[in-house]
Amino acid sequence: MSGAPPDPRLEVLRRVEFLAVLEEEALSELCARSRRVRYRPGERILGELEAGADVFVVMEGRVEVSVESGAGGRYRLGELQPGAAFGEMSSLTGELHSASVDAITEVEALVIPDAEFDRLRERRPEVAVALVRLLGERLAGAERAVDELLEDRARADAPEPAAAGRLRRGSISRAWRELVVNRRRDLGFLAFAGFVATLLCVRVAVYVSFRLGVVASDLLRGAYLTGFALLGLSAASSLLVFRDPARRIIALAYGIACALILNELGVTLAFDIFFKDIHTADPTVPFDIERLYRRTEPVRAVLVALLVLVQAAYLRRFYRRAGFVLATRLRRLWVRREG
Repeated sequence: MSGAPPDPRLEVLRRVEFLAVLEEEALSELCARSRRVRYRPGERILGELEAGADVFVVMEGRVEVSVESGAGGRYRLGELQPGAAFGEMSSLTGELHSASVDAITEVEALVIPDAEFDRLRERRPEVAVALVRLLGERLAGAERAVDELLEDRARADAPEPAAAGRLRRGSISRAWRELVVNRRRDLGFLAFAGFVATLLCVRVAVYVSFRLGVVASDLLRGAYLTGFALLGLSAASSLLVFRDPARRIIALAYGIACALILNELGVTLAFDIFFKDIHTADPTVPFDIERLYRRTEPVRAVLVALLVLVQAAYLRRFYRRAGFVLATRLRRLWVRREG
């Protein structure tokens, strides 16, 4: 009697260099503790600069590995076929993914959970040894390819020597393009930035006018009307303009308009609530506008703080990556200084 036919899943797993050292029983247990996921052509499996520690093994189909280029496009690093694995680096280091992986065809992947992969390395040291050797080779090749890409782009865009350092792997500008601009989150950020900056500028201008004894009513009236004009223009333009640079200007104008309107609405609300405290019996004596502004300052402070928290959560991946880059640069500066 002939034995049972080999499991095709195990045959694929044996092509993975760091799993080839495992016997059939261990591979079967690994399959049972993992999950199989299917992806459509063009679907993103994992993204560059995104968090994630699971390990993927291509069981069927083909995938493409790429990184963002300096011009905002994609640079193809290579293609993976059944028996190839990716995601090991993030599982080992806990850092963000260094490249994106997209399905070229219908793809079936075996997703090994991070906790299961950790247990496997602890139980089988030979897996860890093979994995470290493979990752060293892959990292060296990827670093060379990315460095060549960025050097070529820097030379093409900026002939002067100083410009070669503008496009660096792991830079904050690269994280901004990948996690904010390329995901169309920059519109929300620009609207938020315009809102906060305008609100602060108006408050400073009103404060200075009070200190100098200048009548602020004309300034406030102009700001209020300008806010409604910008709001109408930005709303109408957003329906007619589709180019990215113009849409960014529209988003900024929208944030400015909201700040100008909200600034005056807050004072109007304070006037309605505190009318009896500020208005005088003599109609020739104007009520104190400065007191109205001071009454609404705590509310505005709370509003701005809430908006900052919401915006930080909205772009948390960018801030996480930017913080990582800044911390790395500070550590390098500290080491150089100590050295």
